[in-house]
Amino acid sequence: MEAFHARRVYAATDNILADVRCGEHFMGEEFSTSETPVIQVKLRGTGNFAKVHIIKDGTDVYTTEPGTNNVDFTWKDDAAVKGNTSYYYVRGEQANGEMVWASPMWIKCE
Repeated sequence: MEAFHARRVYAATDNILADVRCGEHFMGEEFSTSETPVIQVKLRGTGNFAKVHIIKDGTDVYTTEPGTNNVDFTWKDDAAVKGNTSYYYVRGEQANGEMVWASPMWIKCE
């Protein structure tokens, strides 16, 4: 229940696992950082991922086409602006049509 109340949840249309973090912060958290945000993505699918997207403030800012069922990568937001708060989330699309969405993180750059 603690994870649910802390918004550390994700949704999937199949038995897909998602672990999305920024440093020591989990998906769903709201926090401030003086560092450039680096998003760490780990997905374990039931089929190969056709596309994995990072969405920032409603805009697709990064897409990869891994073609594997295990995805593990990091992405750095070099466009982060000090003083601004942005939300980031990950969406994975498998080749078989199954999907996963991670809870957003709200990150304020200081």
